[in-house]
Amino acid sequence: MKKFSVSNIIIGCLIAVILISSGYAVYKYRTVDQGMIGSEADMLDSYKNINVMLTRPDNWHKINSKTIISSYAEFAGIDGSTATVPITAELARQFCNADDDEISHYTAHNTTDVAYENLIYGRENRVSWSVYVQNSNDGPYKDYSYSNRVRLVFATHPSEDEYAMAEKENITLEAEPVALDGFVFITHKDNPVDSLTVEQIQDIYSGKITNWKDVGGKDEKIRAFQRTKNSGSQTAMEELVMKGKKLADPPIAFVSEGMGDLVDAVAEYENETAAIGYTYYYYLNNLYKNPDIKVLNIDGISPENENLVSKKYPFSTAYYAVMSSSEPEGSVYRKLRDYLLSDEGQEIIRLAGYCPVNG
Repeated sequence: MKKFSVSNIIIGCLIAVILISSGYAVYKYRTVDQGMIGSEADMLDSYKNINVMLTRPDNWHKINSKTIISSYAEFAGIDGSTATVPITAELARQFCNADDDEISHYTAHNTTDVAYENLIYGRENRVSWSVYVQNSNDGPYKDYSYSNRVRLVFATHPSEDEYAMAEKENITLEAEPVALDGFVFITHKDNPVDSLTVEQIQDIYSGKITNWKDVGGKDEKIRAFQRTKNSGSQTAMEELVMKGKKLADPPIAFVSEGMGDLVDAVAEYENETAAIGYTYYYYLNNLYKNPDIKVLNIDGISPENENLVSKKYPFSTAYYAVMSSSEPEGSVYRKLRDYLLSDEGQEIIRLAGYCPVNG
C-alpha cells in the first residue's frame, strides 16, 4: 500500500482549500457581483415574505349588509397575488366572521402568474389546515381540505403573455380595478437620494445610468434589482415604467433546487446603499415592513393615497378582480366582483388597508 508523507498530506490539503475558495469566489461572482442584478426585495409573491400578521385592524367594523360568499370551498375558488391576500382575508371576516387565527383557512393565493394560469387552465385551488385533537384514535391531528376550480383572481393587471395564454385557450379575461396602489422604488434608508425622475428610473434600468453620483448620490455603482418575468411587479415594470424601453438583462445565479440540481434564477434583493428595487406601496407598508428600506419619490411626488387617486404620482396602478367572460351571470364570483365595486364593497377595500378606486 502506498504511504503518504506528512508533506504530501499538507500539499493535498492546500490544494483542496484553493479549489474550494476558487469555487466559492466564482459562485459569489455569479450570484452577487454583477451590476444589474436579479429580483425585487424578495417581494410580493410568497407568503414566507410576509412579516406582518394579517390581524384585524383596530378600527374594524362590520360592513356587509348581505352574505355573498360563505363556504371554504367557495373561497378556494379565489386565487391571487400575495399583495392581495388582505382583500380575501377581509372578505372572510365580513362574510364568515373569521377570527385572525382562522384567516389561513380561507386564503389560498398562489402568486400572480400561478393564479392566472390556474384561472386560464381551469385548475383547482385548495384551502387546507390541520387541527390538534386530544385523545383521538386517528392521531393527534385532523386534516381539513376544500378545493374548487379557480374562478376569480385578485392581482395586478394581466400581462401580455397572460392575455396571449388566455386567447390560446379561447378565454376572454375581464379585469376590473378594485383598489389603487403605487408602484414604488426602494433603496436603503442611508442612501442620500430621496427622489428620482421617471427618465432617471428608465435610464437606470436600461443600463444608461450606472452610478449613483449621476443622480445626486454617492460615487457608487448602482445595483438595480429586477423580478422574474410575468410576476405582477415585473409586468408593471415593463408596461407602466419602461413603456417599451428595453430592460438591461439581469444576471443569472446558480441555485440548488431539490436533490442538488443546479438551476438558473435571478438573484435576490440585498438592501444596501447601492441597491434599488421595486415593489408595491401597499405590500411594503402593510405586509413587509423593514425600517432600513425607504421609498423614493418620483418627480418629487410621494405615493400617498391622495396622489394615487389624483394620478399625480407617475406610477399609480391598481389591483384587479379578474375572471373569465364565460363566468355565469349570478355566480358567487361575479356577484362578489360587482359587490366590491359598490360603495359598500369599496369600504371593505378601505378597511383592508387599500386605497379605494373611488377615493
